[in-house]
Amino acid sequence: MSLKQLFSDRPPLNAVLQEKAQKFRYSCSPSKCLHSLLSFLPIITWLPKYDWSHSFFGDLSGGLTMAVFSVPQGIALASITGVPPVYGLYTAIFPSFLYIFFGTSKHNALGGFAVLSLMTHGAIEKVMLRTATSYNATAYVNHTLDELIDMDNDTIITNTTLMQILGNETSFLEEVTMEMWTEGVTPVKQIHVATTIIFLAGVIQVFMGVFRLQYLTSLFSEQVMSGFVVGGGIHVFFAQIGEVLGIRLPRRSGPGYLYYRISDLIDNLHNVHIPTVSISAFSFLFLVFGKEYLAPWLSSAFNYPVPFELVLVVVGITATNYAELSRRHDVKVVGNIPTEFPPPSLPRFDLIRHIGLNAAAIAITAVAIHITVAKVVEKRYKYKINHGQELYALGFVGVLSSFFPVFPVTSGFARSVVGAAVGGSTQLTCLFSSLALLSVILCIGPALKYLPQCILATMIIFAQKGMLEKFGELKALWPVFKIDFAIWLMSFLLTVCYDMGEGLLMAIGFAVLTTIIRTQRPKWHFLSRDDETDHFKETKKRDLERIQGNVCIFRMDAPLIFTSSDRFTMKLKAARRRWKRDQKSDNRCKLVIDCDGFPYVDYLGLSTLKSVYADLSAAGIQCFFVVQKSELKRLFRATDFYEVVDESKVFSKVVDAVKVAEQLVSSPKTVKETLTALSSIATTDTTLLDEEEVENQPELVESIAEELENLENTEESMSETSVSIEEVRSLSRSSSRNSSLNSEE
Repeated sequence: MSLKQLFSDRPPLNAVLQEKAQKFRYSCSPSKCLHSLLSFLPIITWLPKYDWSHSFFGDLSGGLTMAVFSVPQGIALASITGVPPVYGLYTAIFPSFLYIFFGTSKHNALGGFAVLSLMTHGAIEKVMLRTATSYNATAYVNHTLDELIDMDNDTIITNTTLMQILGNETSFLEEVTMEMWTEGVTPVKQIHVATTIIFLAGVIQVFMGVFRLQYLTSLFSEQVMSGFVVGGGIHVFFAQIGEVLGIRLPRRSGPGYLYYRISDLIDNLHNVHIPTVSISAFSFLFLVFGKEYLAPWLSSAFNYPVPFELVLVVVGITATNYAELSRRHDVKVVGNIPTEFPPPSLPRFDLIRHIGLNAAAIAITAVAIHITVAKVVEKRYKYKINHGQELYALGFVGVLSSFFPVFPVTSGFARSVVGAAVGGSTQLTCLFSSLALLSVILCIGPALKYLPQCILATMIIFAQKGMLEKFGELKALWPVFKIDFAIWLMSFLLTVCYDMGEGLLMAIGFAVLTTIIRTQRPKWHFLSRDDETDHFKETKKRDLERIQGNVCIFRMDAPLIFTSSDRFTMKLKAARRRWKRDQKSDNRCKLVIDCDGFPYVDYLGLSTLKSVYADLSAAGIQCFFVVQKSELKRLFRATDFYEVVDESKVFSKVVDAVKVAEQLVSSPKTVKETLTALSSIATTDTTLLDEEEVENQPELVESIAEELENLENTEESMSETSVSIEEVRSLSRSSSRNSSLNSEE
């Protein structure tokens, strides 16, 4: 069937347009619009069905517990981001509250994430370096007489008043000193950059939802994310080690900044602040003892998890306040925390041109982490989460939260399950958590003034312990999954050696590259009949001598596309040679190609199948195809495949192809056809063999020489072949000598 006939079967254009118009009218119907609204706002569906008697107190207790854990965590994440501590509490309030309206997960809770906070800090540093500096400039304003007339009182300003305004009575020029800015951006605060990043990241995530790009999260394989998260933990450690030791380190940013960070740390070790180190050591020991030894024992006695971080914060505030550690021993504390509610404001759109790439990397990373946590929640709590809607939820939350002083957010597994562990089972858990955090800001905020920053840094470093435990995955990957091992390791190294955003993108590129390389090195094998089940199974190459018959069944398990077509041709002919050598049969081999190993075939792959069939037929070898996939059958009929390949040589089952091949007797060839076929084999097959392989197979060359010597007297045939008998004889003698020398050695 030609392409013209194929396309002629399509419906007429007017019918297609009518169908499209009907679909458009249906999509704009009131019922469809209501359904779309409900899909964007899942709260309209689940809130009227809320079970107040069974879920309210569980959500309340879960929300209060989440708030207790979020207070120290929010302040600590704010210090990583490089913004005042109160903005960490705002970040724990607004995104989590807005997620109630758009999210489909009962257990996910949005908030800051250490890796995202560090990526945001890098973007802030980059913008702050470009911040303009101010200078005073003199300008002159030329007033008119109308401007000096008081129109309400209909009086003219006198000379005395003119002198008071302009400094003279003879000129209307006023000298004005105004503040000007150098090239760059106007004065900007760190939180302005953070809110602009979360706005732009939210817009990107919404577009990902519109174009249904949630499948892109498959590029973030478990090995890529594990290596990235562990590498991010290394960055977080060196970002906080200065606060733990009481050392003030210079700001560093950009690819490879970690090297300079370590150099600065070594150069300033003599400036270690002993009181700060003592507090940090005590805090670290308290967290290790409490969470590693006491927590398992207390979990059997209490239904609620013990917030050791909050206990440490309370002890640190009390000790610092009453012992006056900040004044006597110069221990750095958090400082004043505002207690007023922040008014909404627009993001700084003039900063977008400086943070575009950073926002894109943060948006993609946030989506990958959020979807990963959603999948874990699905498996743990046995319910389905709409991943497409989660993209919209994350995007809308980012856009709406950007009107308040917050920084980028995503889901955190520990934060997501803590509410469920104490009874929280619906989205209202986040509502009660947000209300509790709001009361903390309005009422208890001033008490956080004396919290030492080294305690926050210690909590952040201790939280990276779970990430560093992922190094154990390498031990499980190496014995079997060496490619996954390489992806994990490269993701870690690229994240550590470069900046985090660039490292993640390069790690994804490396993972994709390994996939491309694997498609270029496809796996191939023979099929043989199983005597017990009478089905065909994969046969190892060392077991070929056990197979009876002269039918070679070849299968390649990989896409037959432009990256693998050459490899397919080489492996096919190498397999045919090996089959013939191991069978040690005088009968000509018949080849069956099982096409069901091809997931898909492109134009070059189809051309390769046709050329292979033509070459083998010219060499006098019967070739058959087994095609079961309907898509490949349609491809054959829509192209000129059957103009090259005999349709009777294409079968739907392997058993049918083998049966016909075994019954088919090869027709005798004329002298000219045989010599042409041998010439084709000599010129085609030997080009696929390297010099060493030819020298180690003298029987192949000798067989060709004998065939040609029997036809030496045929002058007409000799004039039509390009193979010289003397050349073949000399090659045979050389091969024999090399073989004998190898045996003597």
